Amino acid sequence: MRIDGTDPFATAKPDARLIKLLIRARRFNTALVGSDSLPFAALAKREGVSPSYFTRLVRLSYLAPDIAQAILDGRQPRDLTANNLLAHSRLPLAWHEQRSVLGFA
Repeated sequence: MRIDGTDPFATAKPDARLIKLLIRARRFNTALVGSDSLPFAALAKREGVSPSYFTRLVRLSYLAPDIAQAILDGRQPRDLTANNLLAHSRLPLAWHEQRSVLGFA
């Protein structure tokens, strides 16, 4: 809780767009890991997305587990939208830094 009494993690329900991003991120990461060194561009084409989008989503597959779980549960900060998460796709790998950047700390 904040000093003003509001819960910065409270949302009415899970955000379907955020959840879809997490699912696609995991799927793209799985494709990358099992690709036998195919270039990102080829993997992106196979998935029907641009190489840039493919890369941004793969990065999101490295979110801290508690952040991913909070999103799945609908407990993300109110201002963490799918567009905002994509804008922060160059997140640090350190989970504590991710929490700070995304408003979980």
